[in-house]
Amino acid sequence: MYSTCHFERSREIFSIGLRDVRPHFYILILFSICCFSTMSAQNSCEQNMKQADELYAGGDYDNCVQLLEKTLEDCDLSKKKKEIILELLAKAYLEQDNLVQAEKTVYKLLKNNPLYESKENNDHENFDVLVKKFDIHPQFSIGLRNTGMQPQFKSTKTYSILDDLDYNVPYQTKKTVLLYYLILEYEFKKNLSLNTDIINFNISYNRSFTRRPDWKMNYMEQLSFIEVPLYLKKYFFTEKNVSAYASLGVGYMRMLQAKGTADIYYPDEDIYTGHKTDYVSVEVADMLPQRNKNSYEWLAGIGVGFKFKNLGIYFNARYSGGINSLTSAAKRYDNNVLVNDYFYVDNSIKMNKYEIGLSISYTLKNVIKKVR
Repeated sequence: MYSTCHFERSREIFSIGLRDVRPHFYILILFSICCFSTMSAQNSCEQNMKQADELYAGGDYDNCVQLLEKTLEDCDLSKKKKEIILELLAKAYLEQDNLVQAEKTVYKLLKNNPLYESKENNDHENFDVLVKKFDIHPQFSIGLRNTGMQPQFKSTKTYSILDDLDYNVPYQTKKTVLLYYLILEYEFKKNLSLNTDIINFNISYNRSFTRRPDWKMNYMEQLSFIEVPLYLKKYFFTEKNVSAYASLGVGYMRMLQAKGTADIYYPDEDIYTGHKTDYVSVEVADMLPQRNKNSYEWLAGIGVGFKFKNLGIYFNARYSGGINSLTSAAKRYDNNVLVNDYFYVDNSIKMNKYEIGLSISYTLKNVIKKVR
């Protein structure tokens, strides 16, 4: 009785364990089958490529073409292996005098690898000629530019409040601005492209006024902009992988912030005692309502650089000239505190900019076109 019960219990435990193991066992078997099938398919594809080489070398171009086309259709190929097959297939079509299929195959070859270059020791002259019939150039590129920008403010018309104060003092910038910004390029025709940048920058300027040796007034303003230039770029290739360009276009700037700070100093004499004390006052004002939020510019640039495959590195220089004034003529005297207490008024000013820097870009898409 004990032995029978013990046996039944053992069999039940074994059955439970088998049920627990069975799903994992099936998965393992299925995985092994898949791996084996994949390895078999890869070996078959490798064997096809080797056999196609032998058929081509032996002059059996018909069977070579059939085998290569089957391999392209049935095999999951890497870009490099696909390139090897398409190259051999195009040559086999040429040997059959099937120029139409040869051209289609070369087009597929270049679509697979737009940077393809036929080997220097290639002994198939007609294949080289066929490859050279296709023109390849970048279409969409994206990049990043690192540049130093030096803004300059130019007064186009001077306004004044006090007759004996020179309001023609320059708008002085404090420092060169280091910028990083996005660049986008669309090459709609070989060596001719439409470009745009997306730039955010902050700058400041100050003006210092002296009326007498003991009378001083200073005004400083901090500005923030979003700038979107749009320009055409023409490339001039000097030698392989090295090129220069010239660019010309227009730009739009949106002013986001204009924060002004004015301070004034002069001796204040008590009319009763004749005692003099220094008068100092500081005013912080939001000047954005008195600014033209939208402004425009023209720009011109040059550059020289090196391009390797899809990667380009260029040294750039650009000049931007303001078209309209940053200050609003209609609202020039709207801030009563600045006008009456600090005797400050804006001139009409344009902003010009110099930029020198480096850019790096990467081509996302190339265009392949038969040119002859």
